[in-house]
Amino acid sequence: MVRTVWALLVLLLAACPAYAQSAAFGMAAAISGNTAFISNSDGNGVGTVFVYLHHPQRGWQFLTELAAADTAPGDSFGHFVQVHDGHAYVGAPGAEEGRGAIYVFAPDPAANRWGLADKLSGDAGASIGGSMARAGDMLIAGARDGGLVTVFVRREGAWRRDRTIAAEAPLGDAGFGVELAADAERLYVGAPRADNHRGAVYVYGLADFVQEAVLMAADTAIAGLGAALVSYGGDRLLVGAPGIAGREQLGVALDFRRGNDGAWAAHQVLAGRARRTADRFGHSMAMSGSTLIIGGGADAAEGAAYVYELVAGGEWYMLQRITQGNIRSFGMTVAMGDGIALIAAPSSGEGDGSVFVYAQVRMQWVPLGVFASEDIALQQLPSEEPHSCVDGVAWQFECSQVDLLAFLPISALGGIIGTSAADIWGWTDPATDREYALFARSDGTAFVDITNPTAPVYLGNLPMTEGARAAQWRDVKVYANHAFVVAGGGGNHGMQVFDLTQLRTVDQLPATFDPTARYDGLRTAHNIVINEDTGFAYAVGSRSRSTGCGFGLHMINIQDPRNPTFAGCFSHAESDRAVNSYAHDAQCVLYRGPDTEHTGKEICFGSNVNALSIADVTDKANPAPIGASSYPNASYAHQGWLTDDHRYFYMNDELDDVEGRQAGTRTLIWDLADLDDPVLAVEFKTDNTATDHNLYIQGDVMYQANYKSGLRIFDISEREKPALIGFFDTFPASDRPGFAGAWSSYPFFKSGTIIVSSMEEGLFILKRQRIDI
Repeated sequence: MVRTVWALLVLLLAACPAYAQSAAFGMAAAISGNTAFISNSDGNGVGTVFVYLHHPQRGWQFLTELAAADTAPGDSFGHFVQVHDGHAYVGAPGAEEGRGAIYVFAPDPAANRWGLADKLSGDAGASIGGSMARAGDMLIAGARDGGLVTVFVRREGAWRRDRTIAAEAPLGDAGFGVELAADAERLYVGAPRADNHRGAVYVYGLADFVQEAVLMAADTAIAGLGAALVSYGGDRLLVGAPGIAGREQLGVALDFRRGNDGAWAAHQVLAGRARRTADRFGHSMAMSGSTLIIGGGADAAEGAAYVYELVAGGEWYMLQRITQGNIRSFGMTVAMGDGIALIAAPSSGEGDGSVFVYAQVRMQWVPLGVFASEDIALQQLPSEEPHSCVDGVAWQFECSQVDLLAFLPISALGGIIGTSAADIWGWTDPATDREYALFARSDGTAFVDITNPTAPVYLGNLPMTEGARAAQWRDVKVYANHAFVVAGGGGNHGMQVFDLTQLRTVDQLPATFDPTARYDGLRTAHNIVINEDTGFAYAVGSRSRSTGCGFGLHMINIQDPRNPTFAGCFSHAESDRAVNSYAHDAQCVLYRGPDTEHTGKEICFGSNVNALSIADVTDKANPAPIGASSYPNASYAHQGWLTDDHRYFYMNDELDDVEGRQAGTRTLIWDLADLDDPVLAVEFKTDNTATDHNLYIQGDVMYQANYKSGLRIFDISEREKPALIGFFDTFPASDRPGFAGAWSSYPFFKSGTIIVSSMEEGLFILKRQRIDI
């Protein structure tokens, strides 16, 4: 169901003439399946309709524009937009020298666009393009300011004018037809100016278009009845009465029902929780299933939208009042699909307009983001307050035993359209105990003060190296109050070094930072590993200049962070089927585990595509392999982490589920009692099917960032029997294998704050409800 604001504007124009020629995005909207349509005007009556497609991984993305080659200034193309039978219908009431037109567009999936399929034109005595309703093979069209209503019938594949309908005396046309609705048996024609602006709705049978009834409000304080219409369930009609300019009455919506005797009567009056008069409640309405959304606030001030549910007994029950703060005209337009709603504020900002997208989560509607006319993708909205995990949901995200403290979308972290999130790490300032998130994007690194985790502050951005290119893989680690940043596939990026103590005093937010130093002994690296006990960094999956390290460990001395120096190479040829013994990720430690032969040595544990690699890198000039072991159904050994006692190594395989080698997320648990002979003790599998990515261990708890299933938290006090104790799903769309959602987490803050990077979403700041392990 679709609702435009134009019926109300007929009532408002005398008092608010600026609306007539305003540039506005969101004056009309519609949703059909995974496609959203939003009209846009340039202020001169030249309009377009923006089409957005929902991608299961990337979310809402701009697809194309609907426009007609023969439109001109004043045509008001996009006055309404509706979707029926897979076709989009767009009204242009000023076209054809005022006779009006309706343009019909059909999708062309092969070309990823929509093309013009048909055009209906009005005539001098009965203009069209102001409103529309569909009923089977009939299309009923009304004029922008009211008048005659035209009926078109589809015959032999073409729309043909069949008849016109005029309002009967004594009410006159009175805006007759500025809003229309239809069901299988009846046509409903709104006339919001009838009866001295009290308004009325005319009811006609579709079989012969004989007038059956005229619906009016008994309460003489109600005005503008018929400005919005929603037919549902047969013999039931919701009618908006938002009031008119110059009158300070509250708007309402009336639920009319037809009795067994054929008489219509108002069954229930719906009204919003108005905070002032002239709330314009009832000028926009949309319904999907048993859920109804009614918009209010159509004047230049703050608006609201109200969610109702049709409950047992046939009554409407208000579930929620939705606002967006002091956003002008919020609620002027509403449109609904299956679990998705568009709520527009065409006068927001500088008058350019915006459209907010909401999703239904259980019985609440939560904001997903906002479209603006210059956007080509949905801009997600930050959280405004913390949300506890209650009954499996925190805000719009499924969860268990994990609360959402705050969420910042990528757009609030220096990202632009097309930017994605990658790695994340944390830093605690030893001088102040303030906590910071280091958030890696495809085009740079953002720094966020999360000392107050419910009110994070974006401090600024370290751009990628000049001359490099954006890279999906960007990794950051910390040593001695410095951040070390590498990028995979980013051209000549090198390793950036950034002095984090600069974050203590940032004069102007957000700042753009320069790197403190740069190590150019490598061009790109998939990841950077740091042993903070020794002051050495290990670039993995790197492309070097002249070191000859291949794709193994590229060792760098960072004990003087501002002057990194090359220290050596290590390739474990026996551990990988790929060329140059590719090391995808690693953890390097001063070993203190059960194999006393190696106590105190610097040991690296590598996830090397098809095997676990163990190497002694104490002597950087002469590193030595210790042990290597492959495992069943190996696809891509990705990353892993040691238990605190260095007895077990938990490793993930990124592609085993994607390639169909596993049904369910698998964690490989290695017993390292003998480093020369690592033993795969357990292949731990869960019922969840999401692809695993990065995991970290703190004490007896394992934190897994598993792409589409978000953050998964396991009790590993019984090392070979992990047990799920909590989760937070950053990607609600699905839990299927694939590359979207949670990339990584950092669970090592003393405060208990957990930070998660989610690829298309942004920064999640979380906290476990129970910390008893």
